Amino acid sequence: MTRIILNNENINLDTNRKQDLTTGFISDRDILKKRSKKYLDLIAGLDSKTLTDTKGMEELMKAIQEEFGTAELASLPLGIVSKCFLGHPYEVHTLDLSGSQIIKHYKTTESMETEFEKARGVARHNAYAMVEIYKDKIILIREDGTATKL
Repeated sequence: MTRIILNNENINLDTNRKQDLTTGFISDRDILKKRSKKYLDLIAGLDSKTLTDTKGMEELMKAIQEEFGTAELASLPLGIVSKCFLGHPYEVHTLDLSGSQIIKHYKTTESMETEFEKARGVARHNAYAMVEIYKDKIILIREDGTATKL
């Protein structure tokens, strides 16, 4: 079940802040900062029907932008993998931030893109709320917002 959440080819999370997104770099120290409750709640709500309306999508993209501030696009996560609560046969879902910006729910028998597949087992684990996938690293996010580099 794939939903397009933002159809914008230049991956600009907020068109009013395009210049800001290309001026910063996120260090590992910044990436490991505790995530906000708002960010965690919106990501956890990806299974709910409330995100299907435009306001929900705008809130989600705004929370992602607030979480990463003025980071360069190359420093942002490629996507997020988290446990799916839609029930059997769905196991995990992804929020792809690399360009297509879609939410996709994966069944237990479905394979994922390579960069996301390596986080699947950890995302299913109850110890983590989500897993952020970067080009060169994986960041595990706990329910309290604390982050750990894998």
